[in-house]
Amino acid sequence: MELVIAGVLALVAGIAFGVFGAGGSILLVPILIYVLHLPVKVALGMALLILVMTGSLAALAHARSGNIHWRVGGQWAVISVGCAYVGGRVAGFIHPAVLLTMFAVVVVVASTAMIRRRPPEAYREQGRPELPFWKFGLVGAALGLLTGVIGVGGGFLLVPALVLLCNVDVKKAIGTSLLIIAVNSVGGFLGFAAHTTFPMALTGTIAACNAVGSLIGERIGKPLPSHRLRPAFAVFLLVVGTVMVIQNLIDIMSGRAM
Repeated sequence: MELVIAGVLALVAGIAFGVFGAGGSILLVPILIYVLHLPVKVALGMALLILVMTGSLAALAHARSGNIHWRVGGQWAVISVGCAYVGGRVAGFIHPAVLLTMFAVVVVVASTAMIRRRPPEAYREQGRPELPFWKFGLVGAALGLLTGVIGVGGGFLLVPALVLLCNVDVKKAIGTSLLIIAVNSVGGFLGFAAHTTFPMALTGTIAACNAVGSLIGERIGKPLPSHRLRPAFAVFLLVVGTVMVIQNLIDIMSGRAM
C-alpha cells in the first residue's frame, strides 16, 4: 500500500514539475523518506537518479522546440558535473539529520524565490555582455556542489543565473537549465553511489511514475497561466520546508537524530 501511495504521489510530483518547471526533487525526497521510510542518503541519491530521467525527458522536449542554448549549457554542465560528483561524495561524511536539515532549508529558500520570481515577460535580454567564462563557471561549480550534496536540481537558481549572467533568453534558459540539471544529477548520483546502495527496482518504479507525471504536466501546463499558479505552489513548498526544518532541528537538539 505504501508503494502505491508513493507511486501516486510521485506522479503528482511529476505533474507539478511539468507544469511549473521546478520542485522535482523537492517533492520527491519527502515522499521517499516519510512515505517509503527510506534512509536520508538513499532518498537523496534516488532523487538524483530520478532527476536524470525526468530532466532528460524534459530537456529533449525543449530541444525539439529549439529552446536549449547548447554552448552555454555544455560549458556550464562540464564545469558543474564534476562538482556535483564531489558533492555526492562529501555527503557521505555528513550526518543524515544534518543533510535533511540542509535540504529543508534549501526548500524554504527555493519556495521564497518562487514566490518572489518575476513573470516571464520581465526576463528579457537587455543587451548585456556575457560574463567571462571563469566568473559564471564559479557559479556553476557552486550550484553543482549544491546539487550533489543535498540532491536538488537547483532550477529555481539556474534559470535566473542563465538569464542574468549569460544573457540567455528566458525560454532557452528554462530548457538549458533542464539539460544542466540532468547532467549534474548524473554526477551527484555517482557520488552517492560510491557510499550508498540503492533499491534499483523501487527506483525504477518511482522514476516511471514521476516521468509519466512530468509528461502529463507538460501537456496540461501549456494552456495554464503557470506563472500565476506558481505562488500558490510555492507557498505549499514553503510550508513543507518550514515543517521539515523545525522538525529536524528539534530532533538534532534533543539528540533523537544523533
